[in-house]
Amino acid sequence: MITSSNIERMISLKHSVLKKSLSIMIAAMCIFNTSAVSIRNYTVNAVEASNAEPIKNEYQILSPVPSGSSISPIEQPSRLSTLNGKRIALVGGSFSASVTHQVISDMLIEEFGCTTFYMTEEIGKSGTFNPNSISDKSKEFQQKLKEYKIDAVISGNCGCGICTVKETGNGLAAEYAGIPAVVVGAEAFVPQIESTGYNRGVPVVRTAAYLGAFANDTTEEQQRKAREILYPQIVTALTTQITQVEKDRIAGDIASVSYDDIVFTGSHERVQQFYEVNEMSDGLTVVPPTREMVEYYLQYTTYTATDIVNMRNGEVQDVPPANREILAYQVAVNAIMAGCPPEYMPICIAITRCFANGNFYKSLASTHGWTPYVLVNGPIARQLGISYENGMINEEANKPLGRFVSLAMLNLAGYKIKENRMGTFGYMLPIAFAEDEQACLDFGWNPYHVEKGYDLNTSVVTCGSTLTWGNPIEIGTTDSEKAIQLLAWDVTEKQQNGLGNTNPREARMIWLTKDAAATISKSCGSKTELKETLIDTARRPLWMRTYAHYWANTGSKIHMNTTFDQHYNDIKKGMSTENVDRDYVSQTPVPEWLRGVVPFDTLDTTQTIEANNTGFVITGGDISSQAQIMPGGDTCSFNVNLPKNWDSLVANEGYKPIANYNLTE
Repeated sequence: MITSSNIERMISLKHSVLKKSLSIMIAAMCIFNTSAVSIRNYTVNAVEASNAEPIKNEYQILSPVPSGSSISPIEQPSRLSTLNGKRIALVGGSFSASVTHQVISDMLIEEFGCTTFYMTEEIGKSGTFNPNSISDKSKEFQQKLKEYKIDAVISGNCGCGICTVKETGNGLAAEYAGIPAVVVGAEAFVPQIESTGYNRGVPVVRTAAYLGAFANDTTEEQQRKAREILYPQIVTALTTQITQVEKDRIAGDIASVSYDDIVFTGSHERVQQFYEVNEMSDGLTVVPPTREMVEYYLQYTTYTATDIVNMRNGEVQDVPPANREILAYQVAVNAIMAGCPPEYMPICIAITRCFANGNFYKSLASTHGWTPYVLVNGPIARQLGISYENGMINEEANKPLGRFVSLAMLNLAGYKIKENRMGTFGYMLPIAFAEDEQACLDFGWNPYHVEKGYDLNTSVVTCGSTLTWGNPIEIGTTDSEKAIQLLAWDVTEKQQNGLGNTNPREARMIWLTKDAAATISKSCGSKTELKETLIDTARRPLWMRTYAHYWANTGSKIHMNTTFDQHYNDIKKGMSTENVDRDYVSQTPVPEWLRGVVPFDTLDTTQTIEANNTGFVITGGDISSQAQIMPGGDTCSFNVNLPKNWDSLVANEGYKPIANYNLTE
């Protein structure tokens, strides 16, 4: 017998098969007079209500997930009947691919007499592949494959969230060029490889799963696994035809659903279970979205229900990883579920538009666990009370926006934990905040959105992401030069990927409380001047930079191929490293905070700040003099479009006209 307690125990199970079965059971217990509707992972049938629950508190709810993808699936090329004498390209370069590819190449030559070509020296690589906007790099890669008359492509190795997208891209580019491919990845990243391919129009991406983690194994162990585990999978993947069973397994039960179909009817409790079981909730309680609520919310926008939000210059902009066409209707559904009031809709629309910008989404799949954030500037922030005071991200007005990002990433963009969001330790909930723009003007500084080119009284949303949270520096001095030195020191400490083993000039958002900004502004008359000062002073010793890249580099095992001193000199001479063409190394005076630690006056140091990807925001109130360095992804900004009758609409919610919140320079 199925009871409520049984259901509660069952919904904690994460296995997809159990989740699908459970969704059907819940639907069968809770649906009232609803015609059959099927979408991914669940089916709702018209049956009687459970007698165990009173017929009250009943909601007819909508799907928060757009149906289908903006990318039509391709007809994949046939797999090879034999590998005898075939020309095989081995491409990619992540996670010791140079080790495993060499073993695989040798075995293909020995067993099948293949001719093999290796990535950088000959074929090159595509990297991230988007069929709606194919890059010049991808086109060149496809052309090389044809010039070399390549019969099959082996790409790898996938061992992190971002590199998986890139290495899978090599295989996708090959499939689109009519060449069968197989992608090598650590076992935990196979679901991401498959979903990346499916969402980019390749129904089945064949994979070869490496057991364990590449970086944890010695070179000898990597070679053994390449021989015994990867090679047999690769041969099978390239010589066995793709079946309908494979297509169905990866695609799942995807059906065409109208944007306003009622997909479930039931009590508040059952609604929560329904969304959770069908992977449409982040695990927290949601507000049940009904048609009436959605229609009401849409009045607060410049959009109609079926307007596509992710449009720019008349074209749909892909929102990875699912590449869906997102309707204003579905934005409203997610805003309601997140607990946003209707007047937040223009901000939610602007946030959704940011989702299509590579500066925002490119890092969100990484194992390093970027936390998305939303900055709201302009009069809309003041009118709606988006806080910039002490404790801002926990303020009642701020929290629903962060929650909207959490649900929108899942439902609108298609990010799923352990499938294509691969954070090793998981993710914090997204956050939202505003800027004290009046304080900026008082100090002679421009607010963040004005620095980005917007007018002072234009409402703007900025989306970005960060790898750190909390642990700000306390500026315990009113000496502005010393305050800037403290800021420079913390910039060199707060690096991308912990120790800074990748790009030392990664984008940063820097928060300053009002008191901290007041101190610093005595020496820097603008944010631009502060950036220029930090470019000169926030210098990291090259020894530290080299040490991180040498020992903490993800999967490349640099220490196996060169000495530390040689690597130090290579970086100093301008060698390209991961995610950066070169380091800007100079011999400079020893940073102030290291005087007395090193026994000389000058030091090889590397630049850690770039003007075009560093932002400063005065926020956090005025109860302390603190700075928070937030390294992470780049940012993107969009203006907030308000309907013409905005003032009359929000008057119903108790707000004054938006013009009351304009500032004067």
